[in-house]
Amino acid sequence: AVPAEKPARETPAAAAQRPMVVKLHALHEHPPEVRPARAKRQWMDDFPDRHAYRCLPLSIANSYGWEVLCPVPIEIRWNGGMAVEDIQVRADKPLPSGAPVEHLVRSNFSRGIITFHLDYVIETEPEWELLATGPFNDPKPTCVPLAGIMESDWLPYPFTMNWQLTQPGVTRFEEGEPFCFFLPVPKRVLPNTELQ
Repeated sequence: AVPAEKPARETPAAAAQRPMVVKLHALHEHPPEVRPARAKRQWMDDFPDRHAYRCLPLSIANSYGWEVLCPVPIEIRWNGGMAVEDIQVRADKPLPSGAPVEHLVRSNFSRGIITFHLDYVIETEPEWELLATGPFNDPKPTCVPLAGIMESDWLPYPFTMNWQLTQPGVTRFEEGEPFCFFLPVPKRVLPNTELQ
């Protein structure tokens, strides 16, 4: 018998030439839609001649990843209290899965923090992880996105997206509005980087 040849180890240059694969493993039949991030922002459109788009770093960042979209209109009411019960979440129509709204969004941490469930396990290639936050350059007036780094090259669990409510009252996420933005980032780059 002829011994099988060992597969050739991929060189960094070869790896850089092939497309990176990010796998989305849905946890049920009706997960939220994921799409490439939008290039447009309403506040940039509102400038005369839309000249905010002339800032290339802003325009590149707008579309530098993927967005997870809210499947139904969501209304979040917060009375300013620190308990989970101080946050009330209501959907304007049923979720596509028929599940209660708490399956999509609820307060896990209290203290004005709301948590969206993506309903995916997202898998990256070895030595890559995910940065997840809200859409870049797209502020909401009553809440701010929290950011997380997921070790998605080995993590066998879904992650969640958290927002900090910043004032009592009503916060809305409309149907089709992104509630999460993610992009792959290489591991170990920052610990091996020096500022000079």
